[in-house]
Order: sequence, then C-alpha cells, then structure tokens
Amino acid sequence: MDMDPELAKWLFFEGATVIMLNVPNGTEFGIDYNCWQVGPRFRGVKMIPPGIHFIYYSSSSPFYGEETGPRTGFFLNLKQRDFLVLHWDPKKEQIDLTPSPEEETTRMRADLQNLDKFLGPYPYETLKKWISLTSLITEPVMKKLQPEDRLISAFAEVVPVVAMRHTKDRVKQNLPCYDAECKSYQEGLARLPEMKQKKGTEIRFTNVPTQMYPDGATPAEITRHSMDLSYALEMMISEHYSNQPQDILAELQFAFVCFLIGNVYEAFEHWKQLLTLLCRSEEAVGKHGALYTSLISVLYHQLGEIPADFFVDIVSQDNFLTSTLQVFFSYTCSPSVHQTLRKKVEKFKTYLTKKFKWDFEAEPEDWAPVVVDIPEGVLVD
Repeated sequence: MDMDPELAKWLFFEGATVIMLNVPNGTEFGIDYNCWQVGPRFRGVKMIPPGIHFIYYSSSSPFYGEETGPRTGFFLNLKQRDFLVLHWDPKKEQIDLTPSPEEETTRMRADLQNLDKFLGPYPYETLKKWISLTSLITEPVMKKLQPEDRLISAFAEVVPVVAMRHTKDRVKQNLPCYDAECKSYQEGLARLPEMKQKKGTEIRFTNVPTQMYPDGATPAEITRHSMDLSYALEMMISEHYSNQPQDILAELQFAFVCFLIGNVYEAFEHWKQLLTLLCRSEEAVGKHGALYTSLISVLYHQLGEIPADFFVDIVSQDNFLTSTLQVFFSYTCSPSVHQTLRKKVEKFKTYLTKKFKWDFEAEPEDWAPVVVDIPEGVLVD
C-alpha cells in the first residue's frame, strides 16, 4: 500500500524510533501485526505511530533447526518523537529492557541520519487493524496488567515450590533419592517437584470471582446468581473498575493480543473467563448499555482477525463461543435493553452467521436444568 507523502513525511519526523542493537541474524522479530526474520543489517524500526505497541521476538538457534524458539514480547506506549535504545542479551537470548544510558541515546539520536538505512519503516497499512484490537488499552491498563519484569512469554518460567538442593530436603518431603530405582511411570511423575511460575513473570490479570453469589445467600439466590452472573460482574467492576468500567474490555483486548500474537495460552483462558462473565450477566446487559455496545465492537474486530480454522482447533471443542454468545443474544431481546444495543446485536449475529455458519436459533444447552452446588451449612427448604 502506498502511503500518502504528507503522512510519510510526518511519521518520518514525528514518529517514534526503537533501536535494537545486536539482535542475532535469523531472529524472528515483530511489532504489532507485522513479523519478519532479522537480517544482518537490522538495527530497529522507525516511523512508529504514537500509541500502544507490542514488540516480540523468537530466538534462532542451531538447536531449533529451521524453527525459532518460544515467543517473548513486551508492550510499549510510545509518544511522538520517542527514541528508545534497547540491547540484545546473548546470555538470556532476549531483549534487555533496562533503559539505555542517556549519553548513548543522545549520541545515537544525533547519528540517526546514518542509522536510517538500518531501520525498517513501520508498516502503516496494518495500523488500522492493530488499533481495532487495542483501542481501549491505555498506559495505566498496560502497566497494571503486564508482568513486573514486563516480559510476556509464551512459555512460563517456573521454579520449584520447595527448593530441594540436597538429599535431606527430599527426605523431608517424603520423596526418594534421585538415584533410587523408579518402578513405574506414575512413580516417576510423583518424584517430580511441584512447580510454580517464577514471581514477577506472571501477567497480572484481574481475578475473576469464583463465588458467584453473596455470603449468606439462600439456595434460591445461589441458583439465580449461578445462572445470571450479574452479581459477580458488578462486584468485579466495583472492586477493580469503579472509575472506568470499560477497562474490563481493555483487559479483554489485552488478553486477546497476548494470546493471538504473544502465543500465551493462559491469556486465552482468561479471555474466555471474562467473556463468560460478561455474556452471562442478564441483569447487567440491561443496566450497562454502553459497556455492552462497546463489547460488540471489541468482539467484532477480534473475531474478524481469527483464521478460519481457529475455532475448529481450539474453541469449538466444547462449543464455548457459540453457546456463550447464544445466551448473550437471548438476553438482548429483553425490553429493558436499549434499542441501539439490540440493533447492534442483530447486525453482529448476522455477521457471525455468515462468516462462521453458526446457528444461533437452536435452543442453547445452557437452558437445560442447572445443578448448583449448595455451600455446606446452607439449609434447603
């Protein structure tokens, strides 16, 4: 796509620049919706439009053959004329996010004219698509959700729950010595240490409530709140998003990008949890019209970027998305739902039916009788 000359000129002088030094030849490198294999002349990216961006990479190594290693990435909020200098850490095989010394940054900015031929221009033709996926993500949301070390990795870094450096440590945990004969596969699994994700590397997603009803609820109330999740949604909004309820949709976008581009499966699970909570809250649909109107836009852009076989391979194993949306669509038929939202839902339903050939007219399985676990101590009349 040919860029407007005036826009190109503006981006050249006003766009952000990210310098990345010593990235090994053959490394997979990407920014937002664009990905390349690094060549020997690569030094970074220029003409980056201001805003939220996601930079990611995968190491190339003889051990991987033609494949690259697990993907790692990080979010940036770049301002107009920002100039960022980053270095590749060969020991960790990752980009070091430690700020470059001011002296080096100033020197390289002054030498930008000579550096220019080593910098790839940001592919402006994909910007609209990227913005549609991240339109609600602000810098505060980004900082709140990203890991403490800022690196978002496809494979989590794990450490033992209990450090067992010596034989006596294994004895304390009733585990046999490492050199003891293993008599079965199950015994071998039992000998493995219990692992947890390394502190500071976790994406700090908001915890979705596991109890969907208030303390002291009657059996009838527990059943109602287990079918209509509005109570849990309202509690989550008031506790975490009271100043800006739409930030729950920003988190939905953040999780989707981490999964779709960052290859983080845990982010997909969180996306499903948030979507379930939003779509199965009947009372909230009538109360938060603006929130749900925005949700339709968010989902429209997200599902529009998913490959045709995506749901066959992952989502449709349990028909999660079709059943969840079907319940949501049924809630929007209520007279309490604003007409603007109802019209938008109808258009969205038509779009999904045409694109994915989904049938939203059949009765959802969720409308079958629901078995609800009653907490211990609650008496049923």
